[in-house]
Amino acid sequence: MGLLDGKKALITGARKGIGRGIALTLANEGADVGVNDIVDDAVSHRAAELISSRGVKGTFHAGDVSTVSGVNGVIDSFLSEHGQIDILVNNAIFPDQSRPLFDTDEAYWDRMMDLSLKGYFFAAQRAAREMVDQGSGGRIICLSSVHAYIAIEDWTAYGTAKAALRRMVKGFAVDLSGHDITANCIAPGAISNVLPVGDDDVIDGAPHDSINLKFHIPAAKGGLPSDIANAVLYLSSDLGQYVNGETILVDGGMIATRKIVD
Repeated sequence: MGLLDGKKALITGARKGIGRGIALTLANEGADVGVNDIVDDAVSHRAAELISSRGVKGTFHAGDVSTVSGVNGVIDSFLSEHGQIDILVNNAIFPDQSRPLFDTDEAYWDRMMDLSLKGYFFAAQRAAREMVDQGSGGRIICLSSVHAYIAIEDWTAYGTAKAALRRMVKGFAVDLSGHDITANCIAPGAISNVLPVGDDDVIDGAPHDSINLKFHIPAAKGGLPSDIANAVLYLSSDLGQYVNGETILVDGGMIATRKIVD
């Protein structure tokens, strides 16, 4: 038996890296998993295939979750395949996450907030509404970041969005009191997001090979998607049922040094 047998989980931005690792980890514990990404290609569909190969249902749901209509379209598609939603993991992000302060224009700011904050809020709101109607509780998990804790050059827009998520889950925890729905964040540190080479039926690709990480992070190494996925599994399962409105740092001790290393 798995920790999540029979649960239905939707992971946004799950084509590769952390999202893919979360999807496979939850599937390994018995959950049926929907993979979302804005990129609809062989890599995305392969992630869904790998989920199905574990004896659970894996589906792919293409869509842009930076808009309310996009969020609703993805969740509608997920519900049509799975019938209910028990776990939502907001993970989607776009590649160019850092930008110098004076190069941050309105378009970039809006893009960051639309995907990393607005999209997360409305996906959580919609999922929570479904969970309340279902009456069987649920789990909402958002990917924050070490950048929500400490400021470094060129990461102000991203860090602002990720810090807001820490407050957002506290609000959801309070607003959903009595419904057995928890809302929490995971704040990753330096995590290798590369796809595995060769045998792709594994969670992690190659780790970071960085002298900076070895000497500046107490764990003396960078993290892997499985490190984040295991924290998500804890919060998604009964093991974490009494954690609510919190943010769990998974950073190898990076914040303990008061430094961020990218």
